[in-house]
Amino acid sequence: MLRWVLLASLCLALAPAAAHADVQWLCRPGADPNPCMGDQTTTYYAPDGTSTVSRPDVPADPPVDCFYVYPTVSNQPTQNADKSPDPEIRSIALYQAARFSQLCQVYAPVYRQATVPALQAGKTTKSDYLTAYGDVEKAFVAFLRRIGPHRGFVLIGHSQGTFHLQRLIRRRIDDKPALRRRLVSAVLLGGDVTVRKGSDRGGVFRHVPTCKRPAQLACVIAFSTFNETPPDLSIFGRGGSGVDDFLGLPHGHGLETACTNPADLRHNRSVKLTSVVPREPIPPSST
Repeated sequence: MLRWVLLASLCLALAPAAAHADVQWLCRPGADPNPCMGDQTTTYYAPDGTSTVSRPDVPADPPVDCFYVYPTVSNQPTQNADKSPDPEIRSIALYQAARFSQLCQVYAPVYRQATVPALQAGKTTKSDYLTAYGDVEKAFVAFLRRIGPHRGFVLIGHSQGTFHLQRLIRRRIDDKPALRRRLVSAVLLGGDVTVRKGSDRGGVFRHVPTCKRPAQLACVIAFSTFNETPPDLSIFGRGGSGVDDFLGLPHGHGLETACTNPADLRHNRSVKLTSVVPREPIPPSST
């Protein structure tokens, strides 16, 4: 009898480690290669054609950590991608996440996302999105274990990554005051974060508001950008996409898509921005 009790205790002790053993990291401290730790050398071009070069410092031990979930970029010819760190995934991490390494240690899991071919063919199912989300949630739990119980963290997502982070915040953070206090901010781009009309919350999140001032903590920065008025068939900036239903995110009557201006959170005015673009082009298939 004692033998079985000891075996059962051992299995319970090993269960958390085993549950996270299959988390595969695209980016994390110490990883080599690490596409989220690219060369930060930046060339700034003035209107008169002159240029200056800056080499921002990357701190060895920044005060917070970032959890980044990349958008739809996988070109694998399946419903869900496997966990191969394909070139397009490494490229989008360099394009989007590397600059954040100036401020935080970036963690990014490889997840079995719904692929570009499946989305273009209209074959993506609820099960496909939930498979992808399961990988993200499991990686987030592993992320919290890695950074410990006291460090603050930033969530960063784009497109499909933002949809998964919305579900993650709803399930793991929104109703948990201790984790909300550690949430520095959530940068949720191109994913139709909803709020109650006239409010800064009450849509996808009950407690986590949209950001209204630069020093505000535990809030969301959310927007989608277009070169012109979004077309009628756009799923971005309008809400009500099929992904909302698949992942159980609220939309519809009484809600609107949140839009925060990261350059002027307090007044949401038009402000000139500086574009920073890597030399290597972004994968043309990303959404």
